[in-house]
Amino acid sequence: MTKQSNWAGNYEYEAVRIHHPKTVEEVQELVRQSRKIRALGTCHSFNSIADSTEDLVSLDHFDPLISLDKENLTVTVAGGIRYGELSGYLHQQGFALHNLASLPHISVAGACATATHGSGDNHGNLATAVSAMELVIADGTANRMICFKEWLLGWADLELLQSSCLTSSQLLTSDKMCTRIYLYLN
Repeated sequence: MTKQSNWAGNYEYEAVRIHHPKTVEEVQELVRQSRKIRALGTCHSFNSIADSTEDLVSLDHFDPLISLDKENLTVTVAGGIRYGELSGYLHQQGFALHNLASLPHISVAGACATATHGSGDNHGNLATAVSAMELVIADGTANRMICFKEWLLGWADLELLQSSCLTSSQLLTSDKMCTRIYLYLN
């Protein structure tokens, strides 16, 4: 297997296998079959926190799955879509996200997971725009988790949601992987 490095080239992942599924069904099968699997994301981590001693999975071969609902001001995207892809599409349609990552290669799920790229009290990070997420859990089943924008800043279980769904530049914890994100638009 060819070794994978992070984007800066200062860390080389130790995983035995790196998978590049193209569909949710393939992710489900990988999760079912793997003893220990984590998401690679966009390799923006500077240390071993996103690494695994066994399997890594990247959603870089997923269809970006951009679906714009102009009436409800929402967009649905695949978990691995990068800001550059999503922002370009939204701009062509006359829409935008309320906040952007500092680099175009950062994944939307990674930015949501780490609560990065906020701009003060009145402009929350991207996670505050999430209306729902679809997750593949440890037994390989897919589930949709609904969030309501009005609750996001005061919702009692928001910390639980963030820590259980997405962590530290990953789409995968030990038992959950985000495959689809639904976002509110400005």
